[in-house]
Amino acid sequence: VILRNILENPAWYTPYTPYQAEVSQGRLESLLNFQTMISDLTGLAFANASLLDEGTAAAEAMTLAHSVRKNKNTFFVSHLCHPQTIAVVKTRADPLNIRVIVGDH
Repeated sequence: VILRNILENPAWYTPYTPYQAEVSQGRLESLLNFQTMISDLTGLAFANASLLDEGTAAAEAMTLAHSVRKNKNTFFVSHLCHPQTIAVVKTRADPLNIRVIVGDH
């Protein structure tokens, strides 16, 4: 049932209109379903899965870490991360004057 209703249903991974290049409606629905499932499994009143991609999530994590430790302006990123994730982190770090170090851990 899961295979047929989620993995084999193109509505989950195709744009909801032919002219829009942004995230498909199916992706948004899957985030809502994920939030609902986590809420049901954990018994929490709510859950959040609003970060749409890995790069944004990593940049938000960097921003959160920076807000907690304002006197620390260096952020380490593993060289094993996807290049696009590293690029998003560096782009977000630049206006905050955070130095991003990419290296081996």
